[in-house]
Amino acid sequence: MKSKRKILLTFFVLLTVLFILGAAPVFAKEEAIPSINLDVILQSDGSAVITEIWDVRGVSGGTEYYKALNNMDGMGVHSLAVWDESGTQYKTLDDWNTKLSKEEKSGTCGILKTSDGYELCWGIGGYGDHQYTIQYTIEGLVKDYGDYAGFYHQFISELSSAPESVYIKIRMADTRLTANNARIWAYGFTGEVEIGSDDSLNVFSSEALGGGDYVNVLCRFDRSLFPLASTADMSFEKLQESAENKNSDTALYIVLAVLAVVIIVTVILVVFFSSRYKLADGTAMRLPGKKQIDTNWSVPFGGSIPAVYSAMLLFRKGISCEKLMGAYLIRWQEAGYIRIEERESEGTIKRSHEEAIVFSVDKTPDPGVERSLYDILIDDTDRDGILWTSDIGKRAEALYNKLTAWAAEVKSEGEKALIRSGAAATDIKGTVRFTVSGFEQAVKLLGFRKYLMEMRRQSEERSAPGELWGDYLVFAALFDIGEQVLESMKALDPAYFDTFAGMYGCNAYNMIYLVTMTNHISSAATPTPNTDGIGGAAGSAGGGGFSGGGGGGSR
Repeated sequence: MKSKRKILLTFFVLLTVLFILGAAPVFAKEEAIPSINLDVILQSDGSAVITEIWDVRGVSGGTEYYKALNNMDGMGVHSLAVWDESGTQYKTLDDWNTKLSKEEKSGTCGILKTSDGYELCWGIGGYGDHQYTIQYTIEGLVKDYGDYAGFYHQFISELSSAPESVYIKIRMADTRLTANNARIWAYGFTGEVEIGSDDSLNVFSSEALGGGDYVNVLCRFDRSLFPLASTADMSFEKLQESAENKNSDTALYIVLAVLAVVIIVTVILVVFFSSRYKLADGTAMRLPGKKQIDTNWSVPFGGSIPAVYSAMLLFRKGISCEKLMGAYLIRWQEAGYIRIEERESEGTIKRSHEEAIVFSVDKTPDPGVERSLYDILIDDTDRDGILWTSDIGKRAEALYNKLTAWAAEVKSEGEKALIRSGAAATDIKGTVRFTVSGFEQAVKLLGFRKYLMEMRRQSEERSAPGELWGDYLVFAALFDIGEQVLESMKALDPAYFDTFAGMYGCNAYNMIYLVTMTNHISSAATPTPNTDGIGGAAGSAGGGGFSGGGGGGSR
């Protein structure tokens, strides 16, 4: 009995000791890190020159400071330079030895290659308060994700002391970063992001960071800003999904598992019923699966944008106002109604280049839905007949309301065209629906879209004649695959592609950029909430897929 009591007493003593040890504070080598400020200058090749300023208070132990950069696949770090608060630049060593004494490390810095990535290291110097300035270059930070360029990087990870304030400025030396060409999100701390009035992207904390906080930043850019960036093996959409994959606990996983079963059953039912379409005569037909739809290179419905737009709506496959407008802008450039150019803007003290629509004084569209759009846009031109992208963005909300009403006009015109051709009719309730023959034509429309998406895979003997390329590009813009289709055209017939580009007043090199500018202008007409990559609060947690991070501070 005494033995059992002794064992029990020993157990509680050990438990008490462990509790006391666990409750004892763990002192860092410094009293605090009041602030860390970063200036990130992006280069067109995807590299970045990063300057960090660390304010450190009450250093009382250790021999060195370090910043870990992990998950750096396809990336490199070089050109490390360090200065202290006196302006003294430290000597950069080729090899860093963590085992040296504080005195031996004093006034020196170096890059340590590890199994996880890199560590940027520098000597503490004397104890007390310090301000360290660290500058280094990361190669391959920005990558080309096919749809956009961008990066997802952990600029601040868990340090020996959590910084009380963090501020990050991201910019390009000779390029304005605006809502028209960039987006930014941040995760892992309490703070905000914004696209600043000084043409930079900004991240800043609103509260002191806690022990488990970090600063992950996701940025998206137009591909044209980084023509030499290395190619990533995923889309930006996948990168963003990875960034927004927030941490979950076990209970949530169980709930999600149950919900997944419900969702799967629901999806099966939705797919079953959504593939059935009621026709004008009261019968129903089922839409074939994607693999069963034959590719079709003939232009559907006589090349009528309203007819194709309305047919896609009847298939419950909506097309946004901006893509509808973009299709007409492409057609107008070939017709000579407009030119889309990058021009020097003189609206501000600081001159900058900006995309703009230049309207022709000699040619205008015929009356109808094209003329309606033309009148909407030309109403906002300056005295020289130029519509600037920035002016579109400023009046986006009013313009979007007009475009929404105009899209309804296009839908109505398209339904009339389908009815005239016999592809659609009204049922007994007056609802416009496909006829049997019209449904078959509409399936060929989906086959046409499939052809455009897979155009690059087509063999030469199956390639469509070049005279159809103009219509192809118009509908590629409507389906939001304009740049992809242009790349396919260039690969299939480089010689004719030069001729084709000339029809738009371009050469082969800048033809794709023309479509990119068209997309920018169309997108500017859509109001974007501040929280969608332009400004707003940082997310509470971010998922995987980031580079950088891995700890740091004193040791």
